[in-house]
Amino acid sequence: MNETYKKQTLIRAICFSSLFVAINVLCSFLAMTIPVAGVILIIFLPLTSALVEINIKDRWFPIYAIATIGLSIVATLSSIDFTLFYIVPSIFTGYIFGLSLKRGIPNLIAILLATLFQTFLSFAFVEILNLITGIDIIAIFAKIFGISDVFLFNSFIFVFFFVVGLVQVILSFIVVENELSKFGFRKHVKIDESLVASFSILGSILFSGIFALFYMPLSLLFILLSFYFSVFVIFFEFKNQNRVSLIINGVGLFVQILLFALLNGLIEGLYVFLLLLIWPLIIFCVSIFHYFLKKSKQ
Repeated sequence: MNETYKKQTLIRAICFSSLFVAINVLCSFLAMTIPVAGVILIIFLPLTSALVEINIKDRWFPIYAIATIGLSIVATLSSIDFTLFYIVPSIFTGYIFGLSLKRGIPNLIAILLATLFQTFLSFAFVEILNLITGIDIIAIFAKIFGISDVFLFNSFIFVFFFVVGLVQVILSFIVVENELSKFGFRKHVKIDESLVASFSILGSILFSGIFALFYMPLSLLFILLSFYFSVFVIFFEFKNQNRVSLIINGVGLFVQILLFALLNGLIEGLYVFLLLLIWPLIIFCVSIFHYFLKKSKQ
């Protein structure tokens, strides 16, 4: 009885996954032949992977992913980079969104994981392309944006790819969450998201300081991540109407801007950007103080 159930579940999973593999391959072929469609599909494609992840067991998802990537490469053989930049990130993004729904992973973590994957995939692809063809994509981007200092642009390369990936992932997340709600799927987060965001700010600050010692591009990325988590903390403060915290953080932002303007010329090179960690640090301290104050009253 148990074996039969397992076989039926596997057969159902294969049939269900095959349908969405076919949809993904068809979409990838259409997007390659119709360039405008690619922009739309990178936002909607994660939905198919999210639906697959929700409806099958986690251990079977790699089969779906491998089948989709393999067939997409065949369908877009003349442009494999399309599969790398569109299909692979969409599969991973959809998987993270589906998994977060099943496991109760906070939205800020789900969005971050998908964005970081896209960031480092883009960076890896640029490096591989440069190695194989000798084409310096970074220099091309710098020229497009009118930046004469290629070294400066290189320093912000992770930040650049992260921002681009974040915009795509957020748009995909809005679509996926909206469509999944129509199927009756609701996320139940069991942990304090505000607390997760607060300690993530602290982690970002610490890693930014560490990487500043030997690799500034990653330090700049963690500065950006500290702001990413800070935005979530501010959102939760608005949601919970923590007026005192909002006022203090507003003053903290003013202090941040003032100090950055005053000390900008006194600190050499890119290290001046470490001053941007002042505001996230203030937000962390205020958030943790408010959390323990609330706990003590309970």
